[in-house]
Amino acid sequence: MSSRKVTVLQVQVPKRTISSLIRFTEEDLEDYRKTLPSGTREEVDCDEDTILFLHSSFEPLDLQKTEEILQPPKGEMIPVVAVDPNGEILMQAFGNEESQRLTSETGYAHYFSRSRNQLWKKGDTSGHTQKILQILAPKDRSFLVYQVEQKVAACHEGYYSCFFRERMPGGEWNLLPVPRNFLPEKN
Repeated sequence: MSSRKVTVLQVQVPKRTISSLIRFTEEDLEDYRKTLPSGTREEVDCDEDTILFLHSSFEPLDLQKTEEILQPPKGEMIPVVAVDPNGEILMQAFGNEESQRLTSETGYAHYFSRSRNQLWKKGDTSGHTQKILQILAPKDRSFLVYQVEQKVAACHEGYYSCFFRERMPGGEWNLLPVPRNFLPEKN
């Protein structure tokens, strides 16, 4: 069994507005699913470490514009969700104080790669940048939402959004109508 943490967002549909963001280990995911309302849909990102649970009964969070640099909890990072101007959830990554500062200073999304242990500007090598339109946060300042102008694709697999598939009952995948704007080169 893995003790990998996953990020879970509850999303109110049909508007696709964020209702909550929490993190817990994969082992707790099945128990969490049992608490969700009947008919909840599940969209999973390309790395299978962020899950959107979508249902009409979820109450949207009041997200407020912020310029504040959020302090991550000790030994943690701040979750950051990138959305486009229509509210489409594009991806979820993490930030530290330096990535937040660079995002504010440059006007382009910067994150902290936990796997590479370094800062990165989205699109620095691919050209698929995220120009910041505004930065939002819930009242408890537990995560950030970067509203961005996405160039080409947010997903390294070529999709406009990292959330291009839905997990069906029984674990089968259903591809969603998310544009695939390029085919990644295979190494």
